[in-house]
Amino acid sequence: MEGLAIKEIRTEQELKAALELCYRILGEDNSELYGYDAWSGRLANGEPMVYGEKDGIVVSAVMGREENSESLVIGFVACAEEYRRQGITRALVERFEDIARQKAYKYITLGSKEDAFYERCGYKVIFQVHGQNIYQKML
Repeated sequence: MEGLAIKEIRTEQELKAALELCYRILGEDNSELYGYDAWSGRLANGEPMVYGEKDGIVVSAVMGREENSESLVIGFVACAEEYRRQGITRALVERFEDIARQKAYKYITLGSKEDAFYERCGYKVIFQVHGQNIYQKML
């Protein structure tokens, strides 16, 4: 992870770069919940979003949205293929959780078909819906 910077998204420019990566990997999403305007509003609200940058390029991102005053949902987790399995995204999840604790959130929830990664990060399956595991971690 040499040369990697972990940063909180604070500007529209950082948001656009992180979303470009997420949309490239996960597919474009113009829905009311995950479109650019929704993320821009979350940025303005100070909701946690982090990214990893190497040599000026966004290589990984973890994007969260507030569900309520106690709960965050991780909406996007993405990492460029050539940077996977290096601990970058795990470091971003940990930074995201640190920010969530500082903002007094009590738990984080996410949905995924990827089991092992989130379990290694301490998330537990709380139920399944539409073929996805719904994970949660108490902070």
